[in-house]
Amino acid sequence: MWDQKLFELFATGIPQGFAFVLLFFSLANIKIEKKLYILTSIAYAVLAFLIRPYVNFGVHSVILLIVMVVIAVKWGKISIVSSVLYGVICYFIAYACEWLTFVFLEMSKFNMELLDTNAQIRTMIGFIPLFALLAVGLAVYYTKKGIKEKGINKNVV
Repeated sequence: MWDQKLFELFATGIPQGFAFVLLFFSLANIKIEKKLYILTSIAYAVLAFLIRPYVNFGVHSVILLIVMVVIAVKWGKISIVSSVLYGVICYFIAYACEWLTFVFLEMSKFNMELLDTNAQIRTMIGFIPLFALLAVGLAVYYTKKGIKEKGINKNVV
């Protein structure tokens, strides 16, 4: 398991938290209030940073999904089923971004052992899926915002 460094939390963890929460809130139609958005994003990143070293791969995602569902149900006032569905979609998108990064690294004959030993390289490479996730989150946010502003009916085919 990777030895996490504190600067990774600030360099990629917290920004990834902001990107993930933006995507989740946008999909779930939760109004993005500045205070809730900032607190949720930082809490998401810190919680992931704290539990990732102590649980098996993927278990931290399930724990974080449960936290996101609770936040969506409590503050977003959406159903549990919808929030779980949106959470799973968000994780699918996040993992697809990371998977595409690893495919690209493999195709470019990158030495993957550097990811185990060099936190700076791991952080720099972490920017690739981070920016992809942020791009998807912003695209969903502005698409839904544009639809809402133009008053487009959801029932229109």
